[in-house]
Amino acid sequence: MLLTRSLPKVGNAIKRILVRCPQTGKLTDTGRTVEEASFPTTRLTNNKMTCQHCGQVHSWTKKDVVLAR
Repeated sequence: MLLTRSLPKVGNAIKRILVRCPQTGKLTDTGRTVEEASFPTTRLTNNKMTCQHCGQVHSWTKKDVVLAR
């Protein structure tokens, strides 16, 4: 008898949206998440956040984003 195991289905990975603080150069969590597969077509709006590193409010664009686990 031949037994086979099915591999678990891999879903879309959910990623945290990070941006780099222009004052410190450190990555900062924006508090947002996105499915990695849909990121290229995702429209991001209201892109301001209070930075956890320097305390200032930063504006950011999609070009500034780093996706993290």
